Amino acid sequence: MPAGNHTPEPLATNRPWVAVAGCLGGGIVTGFVAILVIAAILVFVFFPHALGIGPGATQTAITTAVGELRRAPALRVATRKVAVEVDASMPTEISVRPWILPIGEPTRIELGRTTAQVVVADNTVQYIVPFDSFAPGEEPEVRVVDHPDGRRFVIVLPPPQVDETLVEVQSDPAKRKEDVNRDWLDHIVGDDTARDKALSSVLNAVIAAARSETAMFEVREKARGTVAEMIRALLPPEHKDCAIEVRWTDDEPREPR
Repeated sequence: MPAGNHTPEPLATNRPWVAVAGCLGGGIVTGFVAILVIAAILVFVFFPHALGIGPGATQTAITTAVGELRRAPALRVATRKVAVEVDASMPTEISVRPWILPIGEPTRIELGRTTAQVVVADNTVQYIVPFDSFAPGEEPEVRVVDHPDGRRFVIVLPPPQVDETLVEVQSDPAKRKEDVNRDWLDHIVGDDTARDKALSSVLNAVIAAARSETAMFEVREKARGTVAEMIRALLPPEHKDCAIEVRWTDDEPREPR
């Protein structure tokens, strides 16, 4: 055969380990991917909170949001205007001591009585959720409750109360009505003791009115929604659509805990 037409023979080698390694390598990669997929499914099913999803993650987010609200010792949840009416009376008396008995207590004789009625409008009271009522290290309860209309996240907090340190008694005389009924002697003397006594009792009357059963019922019910929206505002976007229910520690239980 002429030298110019010679075609080289393919190099005949026998390397079976290359084919085996290729097969094993492909199998290992496929197995590794399968393990990752299975692990991801297990985490998604049994540990969704680790991925930031599921009720556990939402519960954690709500607990964190409540912790943000607790940075202050108390949470203001409502403001209310209160009008009160107070009455007071003072007797006009004289002391009589019989001349034949110069010792002992004198006898006091009432000659008349002055009464005062004061009506004060637009006193302002504030209601708070007292976070400082928790013991050191104690956390508000956050639990998941299943309802026919879907899952809810229930937060249990101390009930609202009047903040006695921030009661504002109306100081504008135009919003205060005074009616003083003086007896005959007080018309001469002009003593304002009854009026002053009535005015001094306005603060306690405002607090008592703010704590009335009707006022507290209204505040408690409205404050549930107020606090729920405060918590929702602090949640990450992916958890804002959850159903939040606020209950007070003195509420009647609604289902087994």
